[in-house]
Amino acid sequence: MENLKLFLKENKIKRQSAFYAATESMKDENGEALKWEIRAVTTLEDEKIREECLKEAKRGVKLDYNLYLKKLAVASVVYPPLYNAALQDSYNVHSAEALLSEMVDNPGEYQELLRFVQKMNGFDVKLSDKVDEAKN
Repeated sequence: MENLKLFLKENKIKRQSAFYAATESMKDENGEALKWEIRAVTTLEDEKIREECLKEAKRGVKLDYNLYLKKLAVASVVYPPLYNAALQDSYNVHSAEALLSEMVDNPGEYQELLRFVQKMNGFDVKLSDKVDEAKN
């Protein structure tokens, strides 16, 4: 059996944030697209987000997938601070979710941001890839 100490929290590798240009409509003084800081959420955070996105359906409960992805993105964005009141006021919105939609108002860019967030949170690995990895 492996050494139990290797499983202790202090030995766990910490996930790093990444930087991503979410939209070409926001640029710095050099004309470069502004980079947003994106982090991976924890499993507990993800479970809470999923619970918030459950909706009653004819046959039980259904996950509102679009709402889930938006809330996952909001939880993953470290910077800019989507909960900042001054930032929300500048876009005339009153929630982080609405602010995200206003800041990234190009549908193609928004979908790319959602894909990036999913990848940051480990949702880009296919089951077949995991099976192949386990075989090796």
